Amino acid sequence: MSEELPATTRIVVIGGGVIGASVAWHLTRLGCSDVVVLERGHIGCGTTWHSAGNIIRMSTDPVAVEIYAESASVVAALDQRHAIGWRPCGRVMLASTKERFQEFDTIIRTLRNQGTPVESISTAEVQQKLPAMNTVDLLGALWSPGDGRVDPTALTAAYCREAKQSGAKFLEGIEAKQVVTQADTVTGVETDQGLIRCEVVVNCAGMWARDLGLRNNVDIPLYAVEHFYALTESLDDVYPDMPTFRDPDGLIYGREEVGGLLVGCFDRDALPVRLSDLPAPFEFALLNENWDQFMPYMEQGIHRIPALADCGIRTLVNGPESFTPDAEAHLDEAPELKNYFVLAGLSSSGVTRSGGMGGALARWIVEGDPGLDLSRYSLKRFGPEHNREDYLRRRVRDMPSAHFGLER
Repeated sequence: MSEELPATTRIVVIGGGVIGASVAWHLTRLGCSDVVVLERGHIGCGTTWHSAGNIIRMSTDPVAVEIYAESASVVAALDQRHAIGWRPCGRVMLASTKERFQEFDTIIRTLRNQGTPVESISTAEVQQKLPAMNTVDLLGALWSPGDGRVDPTALTAAYCREAKQSGAKFLEGIEAKQVVTQADTVTGVETDQGLIRCEVVVNCAGMWARDLGLRNNVDIPLYAVEHFYALTESLDDVYPDMPTFRDPDGLIYGREEVGGLLVGCFDRDALPVRLSDLPAPFEFALLNENWDQFMPYMEQGIHRIPALADCGIRTLVNGPESFTPDAEAHLDEAPELKNYFVLAGLSSSGVTRSGGMGGALARWIVEGDPGLDLSRYSLKRFGPEHNREDYLRRRVRDMPSAHFGLER
């Protein structure tokens, strides 16, 4: 434990991953330093540490574009002060179907309306940027020069460092057991180290957020699934500032990693993970490799990057990642309890949304207005029936692939 648990504070943030750290950072930037972050393990554990760290800008949704833009701005600013590995290498989004190619018009219009640069590029231009790529079946691509990549652990540490400098406390080794309430209003948090009184709670507990919510009859529908990326040996035609790429029709994405490639997937028929089956503590841990599940996407990777066929694989990373029933985040005040806020279920977009969503939630708490229409992320879009475990285990199998669906 880094410090003793204080008796009182204004705001308790539960969860010390990149999301909880961002919320604390934004709160202190708005002048609210009376913040305590509780992390039962160590800061940056859970799912943050094994994130691919991609920072994206493209979406068909104007609110998402604003969130991505704020995140990218925060990352770039923090990198100036802390060297968090921000590399604005840009991103290429590929289209191999007519429907995807037609969607590009909507993406271009949405981004340009909000001042985010993007352009349509030819397959020849794709190959200039990504010389290892097979483009024969592509109809076209988009180029987003503002995208990039960041070290997720360094980003989390930077949020923490600056929030601490502004007065926030980060307490490791303390587990939040239950939120304490009176008259349907938050009054504190009961922990394994005692009670801390507070006015506001923010549940940023990641894939554990649902279980924590259930202890207060707060419905936060999300469920973890196995989630994959492979790390390869060195490859020709791969270079340090190579653009990241997304092949949504093939359900894969990739980027350079130490001279090789990181190739990940958003798979169909994903495999649910029951949290009670995980070893405790589950902090900087992974699941077992599962090549049976990943191989169809590795084959798609070989189709897109033929040199992968003869390249060694250093490791297959299989880390649990929580998805909601529509693969959108939860960002809301719980309808069941006043001053119980939730930012969880980022559905494998925690790093790239941390700056924007953390900022919106902090503004909501401090100023009463998030500055964005967050209805897309409302907890009220689901009912209690959507928080049943049997429903979630069935539903989330389709959600990773939905993440790469049209109109996202």
